[in-house]
Amino acid sequence: MTWQLMVHIVGGALGLLSGAAAMIAAKGSLPHRMAGRVFFASMLVMAVMGGYIAVLAGVRVSVLAAVLTAYLVSSGRLAARRADGEAGILEWLVLAVGVSVAAYGLHLGIEARSGRADVLDGTFVVPAAIYFVFSGIAAFGAVSDAWTLARGGLKRRSRILQHLWRMSVALYIAASSFFTGQQDLFPETLQGSFLLQLPELLVIGLLVFWALRVALSKRYRAQRPARVDQTKEVKSPSL
Repeated sequence: MTWQLMVHIVGGALGLLSGAAAMIAAKGSLPHRMAGRVFFASMLVMAVMGGYIAVLAGVRVSVLAAVLTAYLVSSGRLAARRADGEAGILEWLVLAVGVSVAAYGLHLGIEARSGRADVLDGTFVVPAAIYFVFSGIAAFGAVSDAWTLARGGLKRRSRILQHLWRMSVALYIAASSFFTGQQDLFPETLQGSFLLQLPELLVIGLLVFWALRVALSKRYRAQRPARVDQTKEVKSPSL
């Protein structure tokens, strides 16, 4: 086992654990913030190392998944750290990355439909739909990035929702890559069972739960400036 693969595995394990903790903790709480920092760093390390290994191995679908994951966690963290109505050069950068990932995934999907798909483990031919799904996720992120720039930044509720779905999808990609993509690491009794799909379903369920919670709760409304009562008579200073 190479050191790059070891770093990739450790980063993925930390990402799964910290991501689960961040999903369970109340949004904005200290445990959520601490777990979120670990999740961001570990997922970025996992994605970079995984992408590097995939480039050397010539597995393009893994390169696509790695770049998409890095894009999601980076733009998700940016959305959480921005102030209301704030947008700048970093938003333009993540927009460019999102468009590039979407275009790359579309290109790979078209090639897969023409018979030039990746083959994993010597037998599994990656379906074109997987490339198109990754491309669609990146395209959706790029559209929302463009919307953010067009509005000159987002209000609190929209920022939190942006942060939530991006981090959750990145966690789902990591969970599915491990529990579904590496089933040979588990006992034979678990391989192909519903139990290995349960973590992925939990991520989706928690995403829906928190998205509804943020969308409906008054807590995440943007703070409005205090209204000035203009009916009061303004007295001139005495001389």
